[in-house]
Amino acid sequence: MGDRNRREFLIETGFTIGGAALGSRLFAENRTIKPDLMAPETESTPANSPVGVSLPRTSESEARNAADRGKMRGLMVDAGRVPESLEYYRRVIDFCANWELNTLHFRLADDQGSALRLTSVPHLVTHKNAFAPEQLSSLAEYGQTRGIELIPELESFGHTGYITRSAAYAHLLDSEAQGPSDFTGVIPVHPETVQIFRELYREVAAIFPSIYLHGGCDEVNWGGSELSRKALQTKTRAQIWAEYLNSLNQIAAGVGRQMIVWGDFVLHKEPEVLGKLDKTIIIMDWNYQDHSSARIRETLLKVGANGNRGIGAPGLVHYKWGPRVGTEQLRNIDGYADAYLEEADPNALGVILTNWVPSRYVQNSIWDGFAYAAVAFKDGTGAAQTSAFRRFVERHYRADWNEDWSEAFQIIYDAAPSIQESPMPFRTELPLQVPWNSDEQLAAALRVGSSRQNPFTRLRSLLIQLEPLVLKNLADFQAFALCVEALQRMFWRDAIVIEQAAKKPLERETTDLLIHAIAERDQTLADALSKDWDKGRFPDSAAKSEFVFDFEPKDQFLLGWVQAAKYSASLVGHPERFHRILETAKQA
Repeated sequence: MGDRNRREFLIETGFTIGGAALGSRLFAENRTIKPDLMAPETESTPANSPVGVSLPRTSESEARNAADRGKMRGLMVDAGRVPESLEYYRRVIDFCANWELNTLHFRLADDQGSALRLTSVPHLVTHKNAFAPEQLSSLAEYGQTRGIELIPELESFGHTGYITRSAAYAHLLDSEAQGPSDFTGVIPVHPETVQIFRELYREVAAIFPSIYLHGGCDEVNWGGSELSRKALQTKTRAQIWAEYLNSLNQIAAGVGRQMIVWGDFVLHKEPEVLGKLDKTIIIMDWNYQDHSSARIRETLLKVGANGNRGIGAPGLVHYKWGPRVGTEQLRNIDGYADAYLEEADPNALGVILTNWVPSRYVQNSIWDGFAYAAVAFKDGTGAAQTSAFRRFVERHYRADWNEDWSEAFQIIYDAAPSIQESPMPFRTELPLQVPWNSDEQLAAALRVGSSRQNPFTRLRSLLIQLEPLVLKNLADFQAFALCVEALQRMFWRDAIVIEQAAKKPLERETTDLLIHAIAERDQTLADALSKDWDKGRFPDSAAKSEFVFDFEPKDQFLLGWVQAAKYSASLVGHPERFHRILETAKQA
């Protein structure tokens, strides 16, 4: 207990995480003030208010509203990876409407399967809990009643395992000529490929009334199949790319839809493709590392100079993060909001916040991130940096803002664990990890030799104090607190075994008590996460209880804790093994 109090004291007195004091990165801009010192929130202009002939230049906010009125401001849901309940999707639509967003980008399929029970092409890989066409048609209609346009995305080049993992279409799987790749792709020059999408686009267009149809086409792996190699003998990759995307665009136009494609290849990896594309194709640019609105704007200008239009796509949860994202993702949102919404550029259609792989996070624990994006998109990044989290607390939780709320958001964004992309010997950031669930993983944790500071201990104590203030959406607050508890517990497990392994002598009675204590806490947490999952996701979802195709362990937060609880329970049955692992680490 003394060790825990010491950690809390270090946090309270400004001890650093990642080389910077807690809170110093969250409100990083020079114009930003701490949110507890802000002026009261004012009501923003409704998206459907009348626009006069001329707009007085009375404020930055009014000028912005005139410039971006009618532009897309939206969120994305990744049903293609993990379908969630229709009730949850309706909540997302309601959230969009309440926060003056107007678009919901709905991903229908990915390598893991299709979240829509498609009938025009038989034998596709379909999620167990996939939706009937009438269910998603009804969801789109509900969106219309709330002023929210649902844009469907159907992967059409890469991420097409929902097609090629089926035995009926395995012959359409392409590969990278240079060897294995993390990504998939269909053979773009196979005549059956285009025919499949002719049928699928017609079916999807009949369900979703949006004028847009997103065809995906990012992270593509192709070129190794016999047909592709033959085609590459007479044409360049850029020519084949462009011809294939143009053929998809013609199919989309044939069903009255404007085609959207991701921009990673056509803008960044193989930019020579861009000049060969039909000018009606819309490019959706995602780059989750860039914070510079100038660089993002430069990419948008390149799109416009080619005669195309663009949509900005910053990221919330993506491959780098687990259940929570760090401050740098707020800056990524800022960069795209400034680049795509600050100027009245007819080629900038708007901004949609992407959010990937729902099993990475506790479902209702990230509304604050959506709220930050909503404020940045509607009222500007200055307003978001100074007031987004206060607005969220006051509107979503109906709670009074105070310094504890301010500190809580500072900690959660500053301390979010992430994948360490460039390992350094003295790195202090918290690494993204899964709770150890095998002898090998436990031994690896012990080899670290010293425990990292655990900022989530302080954060949990703050949330306990704040819960009585929450008058609305208490279940969402509890989901947030559950996420924090899981993060705190993950790093506590490492710290406590390292601490005990260092003791001399290492007493068997102590290690027996320790593994019992760990196992009990693991099971309680796994049960709580499972119960939370069932509230808004399908209880029999594959992502809940089994390893999903092409997912990494970090992509299944709940399953990681289920595996950890099973392992610690097994050590309770064999406490001598746990003692031996700690003893071996001590001798190393």
